[in-house]
Amino acid sequence: MLPRKTLPQREKELQSLLATPAGRKELQELESRYHLENGGHRPAAASVITYILVHERNKGLIGG
Repeated sequence: MLPRKTLPQREKELQSLLATPAGRKELQELESRYHLENGGHRPAAASVITYILVHERNKGLIGG
């Protein structure tokens, strides 16, 4: 089993995806997938990165 990434590590990784069109598409796909899993919408005030981080932390995929 791979060690969990820390919150700052994962946040930096997600932020780097914003730099390219392919990365932004990946973020949108993650948001869509997590939306289907949760059944809830991303709050208007939350960024896509925050939405993804909260979901992954709640699932135990990231720590710290």
